[in-house]
Amino acid sequence: MAKVYFSKDLDKILDNIDFSKLGKNIAIKVHFGEAGCTTYLDPVLVKKVYDKVVSLGKKATLVECNVLYRGSRTNATEHTKTALSHGFDFAPIDILDGELGNEEIEVPVEGIIKTAKLGKGIKKYDSIIVLTHFKGHPATGFGGAIKNIGMGFGSRAGKLAMHSDSKPYINNEKCIGCGVCLKNCNYNAISIINGKAFIDSDKCVGCAMCRAVCQTNAVYVVWGSEDRLQKKIVEYASAVLKIIPKTIFINFLVNITKECDCFNYVQKPIMNDIGILYSNDIVSIDKASLDLTNKKSNGEFDKINSKNKNMQIDYAYEKKLGDKNYELVELD
Repeated sequence: MAKVYFSKDLDKILDNIDFSKLGKNIAIKVHFGEAGCTTYLDPVLVKKVYDKVVSLGKKATLVECNVLYRGSRTNATEHTKTALSHGFDFAPIDILDGELGNEEIEVPVEGIIKTAKLGKGIKKYDSIIVLTHFKGHPATGFGGAIKNIGMGFGSRAGKLAMHSDSKPYINNEKCIGCGVCLKNCNYNAISIINGKAFIDSDKCVGCAMCRAVCQTNAVYVVWGSEDRLQKKIVEYASAVLKIIPKTIFINFLVNITKECDCFNYVQKPIMNDIGILYSNDIVSIDKASLDLTNKKSNGEFDKINSKNKNMQIDYAYEKKLGDKNYELVELD
C-alpha cells in the first residue's frame, strides 16, 4: 500500500521527502498559468521546493511544454514571458518542446496510442518533481498529477494526438489566405486554393504547427471523445515514467477552482484550501486528492462537471502506474 503524506505546511512535506533517491539534474514540472489566470500554483511555493533542491547540491530547472491552443503559451518565447510575469523568475525555465512546440521524442506505448510524442528536452533530466495545482477540468473531470505529466509533457503533436482522432482542417470562413500556415508547414501539406488554405490530409502528419501560427484561428480540429482523452493522457503519463522513473509528486489542494489554469480569466476558488500531499505513487496521490476534495466539500466537488472522475485513476491502476489503495500519513 502506497503512502501519501499530508500537511498544511510545505516545510513538513519537504522534510519527509528522501531527495537522495533523485538524481543530480532535476526537472521541476509546473504549470505557469495562462495570462489572465490568477489561481495558478503560487510561485512562492514553487520557489521553496526549488531552493530545497538546490540547497542539496542538485541542479533544478522549471520545465513545461507549449500548449496546443492559441494563447500566451503557444511558443517558447511568449510562454517564458508569461512565466516570468507570473513570478517564476527565480529559476531557469526550460520549454521542453522548443520555440514552436515541434521538438519531440517518441516513446513506444501500449494502449490506444502506440507512440507518445514528448518534448525532446525531457532527455536532459534524470529526475522529475511534479508540482500540481489540483483543480477541476471540463474535459477530464479534474486536473491532478496524472494530467500534469501526461498532457503537460506532450509536444504540440502529442497534445493534438491526445485531444483528437483526426487531423486539422481549415475553416474557410475564417481563413484570409495569408499563407503563414503554408510557410510554417514542414511537410508540404498546405496549399492556397482560391485564396484559402487547404490541408492535404494524406501529407499532414498532425503536428498542429498550422494551428499554432494561424492568426485568425482558422485551423480547426475535430476533438475526440473525452473518455479516450483521459485514457490517452494516462498512456502519455506512462511514457514519461518509463523514461524517467525517478519521479515524485506533490499535489497542492489550494485555490481549488472549477476550471483549469489554462483559462485566461480570473476564477474564484470553489471551496476552502485543504493542504498539500506528497507521494512516490502517482495513482495514490491523485486518488487521495480526489477523496479529500470530495470529503471536504461534502461531495460538491464531484458535481462541478459530469465527467467520470475515477477514469484516469482506474486506467492508470490498470496500466500499473500505481496503487489505488493508500495510507494517508498526517504530518500536522
